[in-house]
Amino acid sequence: MELKTFFAQGTDGRVIPHARVTVYSLEDGDPLATLRDAAGDPLDNPFSAGDDGQIQFAAPNGHYRIEVRSDDSHQRLNTQFFDQGEVHSASGQQSLTEALDQRLLVVDSVDTLRRWPANRVPDGCAVICRRFHHDLADEVDVELKRCVARDDPSRAGQRAWLAGDAERDERAGHHHFTLWADDGAAYQHYSHDVHLLKVGFRADYGHGDDGRAGTDESAWLQETLDKTPYRTKYLPSLPAGRGLYVGSQRIRLCSGTRIIGDGALANSRIVSDYVGASFRDGLFWLREPHVVAAWAEGRPAGDVDLGFSHDIELRGLTFEASDFASAAATLVCVRGVDYHDNHHVRCGGIKFFHELELNRRYSLAHEDDPTTDNAVIAGFDPDTPDDLNQGIRISHLTGGADRYSYTPGDGKAAVAVRLNFVSDFSIAHVRMDYCNISGWGGSARPGKGGELRWMRRLRDGYISDVHCTRSNGAIYFNNAHNVKIFGCSARDVSDTAFDFEGCTYCLFDGIHSVNAGNFGISIFYATRGNVIKNFHARQTAEAARLRERYATKRFKPGLGKTLFRRLAGFEDPDFEQDVVLDTGSFVYEGEGFGLVAVDSWVNVTYRNVNHHNVVMDLRAHSNAREQYLQDNRFTFTKPASDGDTLVAIGPNGASYARWQGGVIESTVEQPSGVIPLLAQARAYGGVTIVDIIECRIDVPGVDTSILIGDARRSGRSPGHAFRLHGNLVTAGSRLVALNINQRSGGAALQWEALNNRDLSFSPVDVETDQNEGIARYRGLRVGLKATRPR
Repeated sequence: MELKTFFAQGTDGRVIPHARVTVYSLEDGDPLATLRDAAGDPLDNPFSAGDDGQIQFAAPNGHYRIEVRSDDSHQRLNTQFFDQGEVHSASGQQSLTEALDQRLLVVDSVDTLRRWPANRVPDGCAVICRRFHHDLADEVDVELKRCVARDDPSRAGQRAWLAGDAERDERAGHHHFTLWADDGAAYQHYSHDVHLLKVGFRADYGHGDDGRAGTDESAWLQETLDKTPYRTKYLPSLPAGRGLYVGSQRIRLCSGTRIIGDGALANSRIVSDYVGASFRDGLFWLREPHVVAAWAEGRPAGDVDLGFSHDIELRGLTFEASDFASAAATLVCVRGVDYHDNHHVRCGGIKFFHELELNRRYSLAHEDDPTTDNAVIAGFDPDTPDDLNQGIRISHLTGGADRYSYTPGDGKAAVAVRLNFVSDFSIAHVRMDYCNISGWGGSARPGKGGELRWMRRLRDGYISDVHCTRSNGAIYFNNAHNVKIFGCSARDVSDTAFDFEGCTYCLFDGIHSVNAGNFGISIFYATRGNVIKNFHARQTAEAARLRERYATKRFKPGLGKTLFRRLAGFEDPDFEQDVVLDTGSFVYEGEGFGLVAVDSWVNVTYRNVNHHNVVMDLRAHSNAREQYLQDNRFTFTKPASDGDTLVAIGPNGASYARWQGGVIESTVEQPSGVIPLLAQARAYGGVTIVDIIECRIDVPGVDTSILIGDARRSGRSPGHAFRLHGNLVTAGSRLVALNINQRSGGAALQWEALNNRDLSFSPVDVETDQNEGIARYRGLRVGLKATRPR
C-alpha cells in the first residue's frame, strides 16, 4: 500500500488543524474501510487531521476522493494510489489544493525510467529517480516530469537542454534538461537551478587502477553552461577521491555563469587536464563574441557597458589541474564577479584582462613619447575610468600551485589574482603557495603612459589578509590609484615582495616580508601620495639563493640584501613626487649588511623605523628632493669594513633635508674609518639646507661621527648650508665639513653648529677637513657597496 501525505490549508494558505477527513472509493462511492496509518495499523474513516493540518494515510491501488471539512471549509481532491513492484515509495508532501489529480512515482534509477514504455507514465506525472546512473550509488533524487509534447523517437536514450516555453518561463531563452527513454518518451527537469548530479554528470574521477580514470564531462558541461546562463549550477561535496573530470579542453564561460560548490573544505572538485601555463590562460575562459566585436576598433560607441560580460560567480569549488595551470579562471572584459571560498590544487586562482590588450591595440612598442598615453592610443577614455573591468569581489582562496613555474626557468608562474584594467575590487583572506597578487593599469615607464598627468587604470581597490609564499613577488601593481593593502605577508618570494610602480595614493599598512630575492618593499617610477606604514621586512642569507632555488635568472639588482628601494624614477616637471614610510622595522640576518636606498626625483618622509644591521643611502643617485627623517634607529651588531658609510643622506636640489632625533649605535667596536652619518648636498644651483638635530651616535671606534659636505666638483656659488644642533656623538670622534666645492673654485660650505657634544658631554665643534680628506671621501663605500664584506 502506498503512503501519501497532504496538508489541509485554507484559501489564505493557513493550515486547518483537526479538520475532518473522509476517503471515498470512486468505484462505488462508499467510504474506504481498509485505510492504514504510517505505521501500517488500521485507521478509522473518517479521521481527523493533525495539529498542523497533516493528512497522512495509506491505501491500496485505486482511485479515491478525499473530502476535508471544517467549520468554514469543504474541499475535495481526487487522487490515485500505487503500490507497483518497481515503485518503492511515494511520500512527497503537498498542499491539498496543489495536489489535485497529481501522481508521484519514485524509482531506483533513471535507467529504470529509460526502459519503461511511453504509456507507462501518464503525461504530467512527476517522477523521482533516486540516482542518475546505476554505478553512482548516491541518492540525489533526480526530479523529472513526463512531457508527451517532447517525445522524439529519433533521440531515444539521449539527453539535452531544450528551450522552454517563452510564455511560461521568466527569462527568455530558458532551457530545461530533457531525458529521452529508450523508445523516445520525454522527461524534463523543470528546476530553475541546476544540480549537476541530477542532470547526468558522472563525478567518477579517481576510480581505476591509475587513479586518473574518469568520464570526460567537458562537452556536457560546456553545453550546460551555454544553455543555462543566470541559473545556479551546483556541484555538491563528492565522496572522498571523486571529482568532476572535464578532460583536456578549456571550458568557456558566458555572462550569467554561476557554479557553486559546498566550500573549500568540502570536495566539490573539478579536475582538468588542460595545460593553462601561459600568462593569459586558465582552466576556465571568458571572452564572449560580443565583447570581441565591441572593442575591435577601440572604445565602443554608445553604452560602453554593452562591451562587457556580466555576473560571474564561482564559489565553494576545488579546482584541480592534473599538472599545472597559471589560473583556474581567466576573464576578459567583465563586470560583477564573485570568486570566493575556492581551493586550488596545482593551479592558480583568477585573472582579469581587457579586450584592448588581447586584440593588440594596447602596445608597449609605441615610441617613447611623454606627450602620449599608450592606453589612450589603444582606445581607453582619457578622462573617465568607465571602460574598465568593475565590481570584482574575491575572498577565501586556498591551495595553489605545487612549483614556481611550469618548467624551470621559463617564467610561466601561477597567480592567486591578476588584475588588468580593473576598478572597484576587493580581495581578502588569501593563502596560496607559489601564487601572487598583481595588477596592471597601464605602463608605468616614462614615455609610455607613466607620467603623472595620465590616468591610472587600476583603481579603487581593497586588499587584506593575503599571504603569499614561494611566488614571483607577493603583491605588486603598475599604475594603480587608491588601492589599500592591509595585513598581508610574503615569504621566500623571488622578486620584490611588496611593490608600487607608477602608483598614486596607495597604501601598504601592516605588511610583513621575510626573504625576497630582490627587494622586501619597493617603489618604482612615478610616485605620489603613496604611504607604507606598520611594516616589517627581514632578509636572511636564504634570500640571495632564491633565484637559484627557483631556476630564474631575473631580479638581479637587490641581491637579496635590499629591504627597501625607491628607484627607476623620472622627472615630471608638472608634479611633485613623494613617498612616506612610517613606523616599521628592517632586519638583515645574512652576511654583511642589508640596505635601504631612496633616489630619483622624490620627496621622502621617513619616521619611526628601526633598522638592524641595515645601512641607508638617501644621497640622491639621480635627483632626490626633500627628505624628512625623524626618530629612526639604526643598530649594528657586527663590524663594518674600514671606509664604509652606515647612513648617507642629502637631497640633490635647491631644497631641504631634515634629520631629527633618532639613534645610530653599534654594539661592537667599528674600524676608525667607518662613517656613521654622511650628509651631502650637490645641487648645481641655489642653496640646499640640511638640518641634523638632536641625533645620538654611539659607534665606538670611529674617528668621525658626522661628515657633512658640499659635494659639487664644478665650483659653484653660493655654498650649500648645514645646521647641526644638539647632537650627541661618539666620545672622541669628530664632526667634519668637507669642502669639495670650495676646492673646485666655488664658495665655501656654510654651517651652523650649536650645542653639539660627545657622549662624555664634552663640546664638539665642526672641523674643516684638510687636503687628505678628499681622497678619503672618494674611497668611501656607500649604499649597496657597503653591504658586502671585503
